[in-house]
Amino acid sequence: MLKRHAQLMLSLLYLGDVAVAALAWGVGYGLRHVGGQIGLTHFATPPFSQFLPLMILSLLLTGLVFGRFDLYAPKRTMSLSAELRDVLKSVAVIWALVYFASSVLQAFVVSRLMMGLVLLSWVSLAIIFRVSARGFLHSIRMRGWNLRHAAIVGTGRLAQHLCHLLRKTSWMGIRPAYFVDSNRRQQSLWGLRVYQPCERIDAIIAVKPVDIVFVALPRSRHAEMEQILERLAETDVDIQVVPDLLSHILLNQDVSPLEDLCLVSLTSSPQHQWHSVLKRAMDISGALLGLILLAVPMAVIALVIKCTSSGPIFYRQARTSLGYTSFNLIKFRTMIENAEKGVGPVWSSQDDPRITKVGRFLRRTSLDELPQLFNVLLGHMSLVGPRPERPELVERFRRQFSRYMLRHHAKPGLTGLAQVRGYRGLTSLRKRIQYDLYYASNWSLGLDLWIILLTVFGGFIDRSQDSPGKTRPAVRRPRFLKRH
Repeated sequence: MLKRHAQLMLSLLYLGDVAVAALAWGVGYGLRHVGGQIGLTHFATPPFSQFLPLMILSLLLTGLVFGRFDLYAPKRTMSLSAELRDVLKSVAVIWALVYFASSVLQAFVVSRLMMGLVLLSWVSLAIIFRVSARGFLHSIRMRGWNLRHAAIVGTGRLAQHLCHLLRKTSWMGIRPAYFVDSNRRQQSLWGLRVYQPCERIDAIIAVKPVDIVFVALPRSRHAEMEQILERLAETDVDIQVVPDLLSHILLNQDVSPLEDLCLVSLTSSPQHQWHSVLKRAMDISGALLGLILLAVPMAVIALVIKCTSSGPIFYRQARTSLGYTSFNLIKFRTMIENAEKGVGPVWSSQDDPRITKVGRFLRRTSLDELPQLFNVLLGHMSLVGPRPERPELVERFRRQFSRYMLRHHAKPGLTGLAQVRGYRGLTSLRKRIQYDLYYASNWSLGLDLWIILLTVFGGFIDRSQDSPGKTRPAVRRPRFLKRH
């Protein structure tokens, strides 16, 4: 019964997408007519019958292309952003095919303005429809309708974590019904009954029917899992296997198919793919704006450095970037010339005699970092990210801290999450690494903007040298950061 209901919902979704496509042509035509009335174009509005064949073609392609992007597959666990991304791809493909067909066949006179308005209308209406449909489904599921009940095989950490997530994301409409395990001493867990043993999973499902079975066993029970899957293959339930990757979480997980194999990436960064384009666009615009606004202060700083100490104005130093590549970081010189001669690559201390008087002020106010806006323009750095470290120190830290190198999956930044939280200079390196890894795992454009705002309104001043013993803000310790 529930599967028939699911097919009905998917059919209604398909009809809704077709209706949205038809409505987009009507709205686009209406906007084209209004544009002609207000003088947006000097050409007369063609009759709608001229676009009717193109509209029919787009309606026929809607089901095919949307289906090709799996938009009619029952995926309760798909996020809204992923669904909207596939919808936008589908609309763009259909629009491009219709436009290409009309241009090649030359059977119709194509109005570029009309086609552009149709695309704009279609994208807007498709997003509104899908968001509304998702909201409607969430609403009825929260009320106990359109639910799918699930059995969870296993009672360990992985199974309990899955149960917690299913209850937390109740909008998906998947409700845990009971656990199945071979531990006869455990009769209930999380308020749910535990049935035994796993070897009789098919018989248990026959008596206690469910729609989905999640197999969430640890790696140590791999041999038992094969027997359970063979038993489940004799039932008609949906089977979902939850890989035991909790102990191997590095950054983010990304699953991709390769023929008949399923590849799981454990170091997938949110900054990859098209997100990197958005971040790069923000970096370029922000760096250009910063250089324009700070041109005069930077010129004054350069003049003061030149007049108060011998040596070059700028100091270049090798640092590591994304993918453990090296680049020359640019800073205003704050130390005497040849400061590292006989000392080597070390961190400066609070009363380091090598720091000039002007350099001490520049370091305290972080003004010595301003030339790194050029590094941002060149693509070596980003406005926001983990601070770049020297290759020699990276080699030392990678031996001291497990998974330290994961921070190199994000481009280094002019400012970062650790810095706005007060961890800079002579502060806890371990805390800074925790913040860096949290940033690399949870990056978003909004997080970058938030860090930039915190930097502008108070993040420039380095107070670590004033009170090195001061207690810093607490941070949730990522479970993936361990020390040797």
